[in-house]
Amino acid sequence: MSDLAVPRLEKLTSQPEVEKLLKGLLAQGSVQSYIWAGPEGTGKKTHALAMVRTLFCQEGPDCPGCAVCKQVLSKSHPDLFWVERAEGKNEISVDDILALNRKLSNAPLSAPCKVAIVPEGDRINESAQNVFLKTLEEPPANTIIILIASKTSKFLPTVLSRCRLVRFAALPASTVQSILVQTHGWSPADAQAAAEEANGNLTLALKAGDSSWTDFRKKVCEDMDRALQGKDPEWLKLVSEYDQWEPDFLGDEELTATQRKSQVHQAILQVYLNLWSRRLMGQTPVPAGLSGLPPEQVLRCLQKHQDMIPAYLGTRMIMDHLFLELREGLKTGQIDERSFIELAVQV
Repeated sequence: MSDLAVPRLEKLTSQPEVEKLLKGLLAQGSVQSYIWAGPEGTGKKTHALAMVRTLFCQEGPDCPGCAVCKQVLSKSHPDLFWVERAEGKNEISVDDILALNRKLSNAPLSAPCKVAIVPEGDRINESAQNVFLKTLEEPPANTIIILIASKTSKFLPTVLSRCRLVRFAALPASTVQSILVQTHGWSPADAQAAAEEANGNLTLALKAGDSSWTDFRKKVCEDMDRALQGKDPEWLKLVSEYDQWEPDFLGDEELTATQRKSQVHQAILQVYLNLWSRRLMGQTPVPAGLSGLPPEQVLRCLQKHQDMIPAYLGTRMIMDHLFLELREGLKTGQIDERSFIELAVQV
């Protein structure tokens, strides 16, 4: 969903339990520090901007987009702090958090409150999380802090204990389809196909309208299936190609070579994970040559390796390890379900 399509919180319906909770908490005004956690594509950033619109806009729930709302949606409002990683950095550092703390110590300029949103909250490194503890525990008056993450395992227990956790569930395909039709003007047939393909991930569903993404997805699914049924040299050739790949869907964002490679590998795993999800649900057949793989174990194996990429291990090592586990599972009918770290310690 583009930022221009983000309505106020009162108009959102994709996460009814979350929306009901947030409206209640905002009415009470008792919570200032949040962690919003859930799978990618479940609307966490959309809800964050929608909530800020509701807090800052004085025109009411039906505001079509006043000057204040436009500032919020462009992330240029002086009382909204959208905290990104510094260019070329893999983490949000102590300096980034110290700068945010200084901004939050000032009174709001024009809005009723200040709001800080960290869209990659699980990228705040351990030292920076420790620096942030005091602010999270006792935020300045009229301040709300929202840390967004796919999962909570990257946060220190002390950070978790100081924040109200709000969980975003994976979206049903019917909800994704409805959003594509009602908000983005897709035809019902195209929306249904994209929703099923994306496995509840609205971000991925929206990419279905991008030919560079659909070409990427098709190539990945064919490549991975073929490599698993082939010989080791075929995999080595393929992963070397992936290491150098610059798909068009990456766009012009300023990223280091390592970050771009990580994004490609993360996308590859997400595409293949979704393919096996559809296979498990009977929406698409399992190739005869891969019928010896237990689908549920494949899903867990893919998710395990996808989760390791943000930990900054060598992405080539992760991809190689994934291939070896799946190949072994193809031979034996069982995939090793120990964590990546457990396997590394054993070796």
